[in-house]
This record gives sequence, structure tokens and C-alpha cells, in this order.
Amino acid sequence: MVKERFIVKVVSSTYIKEYNFLCNKLTKIPVINRCEYLLEKKNGFLVNLIFIDTKIIKLNITVFNKAYPSIINDLIKEQKRESFTQENYYNVVIAPFISKESANLCEEANVGYLDMSGNSRLLIGSLFISEQGNQNKFVTKRSSKNIFDPFSKVSSLILRELMGDISIIWKLSHLSKKLQCSIGQVSKVKDYLCERLWAQMTLDGLKILNPKAIMHSWSEAYSQKSTLFNMLDCYTLLSIQEFEDQLRQFRTETEIDCCLTGFAGGVRYTPVVRYNKVHLLIAEKDLQQFLEKSICKQVDSGANVQLHIVSSMEFFYGAQVISNQLTASPVQVYLDCMRLKGRTKEIAEAVFSKEIAK
Repeated sequence: MVKERFIVKVVSSTYIKEYNFLCNKLTKIPVINRCEYLLEKKNGFLVNLIFIDTKIIKLNITVFNKAYPSIINDLIKEQKRESFTQENYYNVVIAPFISKESANLCEEANVGYLDMSGNSRLLIGSLFISEQGNQNKFVTKRSSKNIFDPFSKVSSLILRELMGDISIIWKLSHLSKKLQCSIGQVSKVKDYLCERLWAQMTLDGLKILNPKAIMHSWSEAYSQKSTLFNMLDCYTLLSIQEFEDQLRQFRTETEIDCCLTGFAGGVRYTPVVRYNKVHLLIAEKDLQQFLEKSICKQVDSGANVQLHIVSSMEFFYGAQVISNQLTASPVQVYLDCMRLKGRTKEIAEAVFSKEIAK
């Protein structure tokens, strides 16, 4: 059977690029004859998808420059109220990139999608097309920055406050005043979380909806910044218990900014594992004094103490005294455990369940 091909030029359409992209994608499939452009609509266009057996299905195409989960969610709600839910219509989203979260929303609502980065999922009658795993080709240096960048000190501080107690519904002005940052900086974090449906702005304020997704994405960004910390391996002749007892006394006498994190911090919140190495968060300004007066020495191998040296103080935000030991916040312990080796992910998840998602 010889397949007849048609390419319809839509000179006056706003969506020539998207229409041609759709045609090039679909007309390569042997069972499809052609795509016929029907008309332009708000934020997209309609086409007839004509199969070689003359079957016709109308495609309702919606075009977005950015397909955040919140935008996809609003679209799905809108389409449910419109006639495009009829049997002979199939809804499709076209965008430069469709994230995993947006793709999941589309799949759950039986909405097809194509992105200019090469990802797609279409289920049109008995025809199924799926291509996944392509990276966003349209990321710019400016847009690639996000609120989880560990070098964004203010965003980090706002997140630490929000995740410190997810039951609180925050007025943005109150959050700005408490943290002494601009309302614009708070709004940036709010917008990022709400666009991904990880939070919601209610009449009462900002409400966290998906703390798991927030912490997971944060930990991924945190782990990728290998230059964020200087690590210093040390060794002490004391037992772990004796070292921590001496550390408590040492911190009191010197007022050095340091606190337990990693395994040593995690077991203070939930004793699910045993550990033989102490992870210690310490301010860069105090490092020299710590090494001069401390009860451990720097080594090249065989370390049982590891110093995580930080240059700014937001990492200590939310630290608390537990069993007479200054311990990093549950948020910081989670982030540190997720980037360390061994059974640290196990304790990170335990800390999350007990202290963050409570």
C-alpha cells in the first residue's frame, strides 16, 4: 500500500512551528495518512488526524511556553468543563519541555503530550507512542537556577523555615519579616513551589502540599554541588561516646560554631542505625581554632571524624540541643545524610518521616 502524504501550510497561524512539528512526528507512522489543520483557538489549534483507513480523530492541541505542573493541572480542570472531553477529541499538550511531574499529570488525565526536547506520550485509539528520557534542550543559564541552589543563601533560609514545620500556613509578609528578607525573595520561593504543585497559596497563606518532593529535589541539588563543602578527615583516639562528650565540653568552653550531623545527628532524632564515624558541621571561621585545640587530628586515611566546613551560617539554622549535644536541624541532617555513603539514606528517610513529615 502506498501512503499518501499531505503537508498543509498554515501561513496565517501563530502556531506554524508546533503544527509542522506535530505533522512531522505523526505522519512518519504508517497507519496515519495526514494531519489537516482546522482552526486556531486560544493557546493552540485543532487538527484532524486522518488514518489510512479514513478514520478521523480530532486533536485539540494546547501550546505552552512553559508546562509547569500547576499549568497542566489548570488545563486538565478547564478541559473537563469543555466539549473537548468528547469521545472523538484527543487533548494534546505541546511545549519546549515536559517535566516528569507534568507528564504524570497528563498520563493520569489521558492527555497526550509532545515536547520539542523529544519526549512524547500519545494514546490515540489503538495507536500508542512513547519516547522518554530526553533532557531539556531549552535550559538557559538564567532559567537553570532554582531555589534549591545551595549558594542561594536567602532561598535556603526560607526553605529551612518552611520545612521546619510544614503544618504552619505562612503569610508571605510574616515569613519575610521573621527572616528579614524581601517579600520578592519569599515570592520567588512561593512561585517555584506552587508551579510544581508542591505548595498552594490559600486564603490563609502558603501551605506545603508535598514535602517529600521538596526535600528530594533539594537533596539532589545539594549533592550535585561538590564544591559547596570542604571535607576534612580527622582521627581521634577516643571512643565515639568519649569524643562526643569532650566535644560538648569543648564547644561550651570555646563557643565554636559546630554541631552534629550525618549519622551522629540522625540518631539524635531517630536511633535506627549504629555508627562509627562522627560527622560534624563546623563554620569555616572556626576551623583553625578547632584544629589547634581539638581532640582530633587531620589524617589521610582511617578517619573516624569528618568535618563539613561551611562558609555561611544558614546551615546552622534550626539547630537544637538534644541529649546535651548541639545537633543540626532535621532538614540539614536529611540533606547531609542523602549525600553521604553507606546507610545514610536509610537514616535520612527515618528523619524525614519522624521530624519533617510529621
